[in-house]
Amino acid sequence: MPKFSVDQESDPAKAIFAVTKANSDLPNGACRALLVGTAGTANLLDFSGNLCTNVPLQAGYNPVSCKQVRTGGTADNIWALY
Repeated sequence: MPKFSVDQESDPAKAIFAVTKANSDLPNGACRALLVGTAGTANLLDFSGNLCTNVPLQAGYNPVSCKQVRTGGTADNIWALY
């Protein structure tokens, strides 16, 4: 997965991958954002390594960079944007 430089952070996503909730890192590294089909909560390990539980995610674009989308939570149909 290519690294994005600071001047590219506002560019559109270059890749999108379906997320399987797991207590392990996303296969393609930390994502730039999450796209959610069914709103609800999620347990995330953020980019800085903080475990965040019951994070509310809206249906649609969520500008949250995270390393893990952990098991639990009610949000579904989650996609990682890179």
